[in-house]
Amino acid sequence: VTVSKIQVGLLAQARTIQTQLSDYTLNADTETPEGLAQLLQESALALLRTPENWTHVSASSKTVRSREEAEGIFNQFSIEERSKFSAETLTNVKGKVRQTQNHSTSDNEPGSYIVVTLLIGTENDRPLFGDVYSSNDLKQALERIAATPPEYLSTFELLWTPQSETESLTYDELLTEYTNLMQIA
Repeated sequence: VTVSKIQVGLLAQARTIQTQLSDYTLNADTETPEGLAQLLQESALALLRTPENWTHVSASSKTVRSREEAEGIFNQFSIEERSKFSAETLTNVKGKVRQTQNHSTSDNEPGSYIVVTLLIGTENDRPLFGDVYSSNDLKQALERIAATPPEYLSTFELLWTPQSETESLTYDELLTEYTNLMQIA
């Protein structure tokens, strides 16, 4: 069993990706392996279509011996990432969609970044990808992720922040909340 996490920091010019990810999430059938695989593929493709906006990346893919160990790692990743959000305005878990309005005050400095996180659990005996430091590495990793067949996909969680296309993260927020992100070479 393999647990993979890939995060991509994007320039805020890629704001349409927030709307696309919302649409994919709202329309995904997360109760079936095929629906989950389609959400994964569409999410990876959305990222692949905006390479000019990629600024930062963090990626890890680790194979473990048991489902229990994989589930523990996956849940830890999920909680770590979700705790960084000031609000979750859209979720689709096992076909149950929850959408709320975000009542944020935007008197801060204007933001510049969006972070998209893909958490993936697969029935693989090897990591999905190796180290990711460059745009080319990221492209190859996202292509590999997009090609994951439904029968190998155990679980998938798509996270992005901010979720509203009227908001973005400041550089300071990016550095503070996402200390593991490295600038793409």
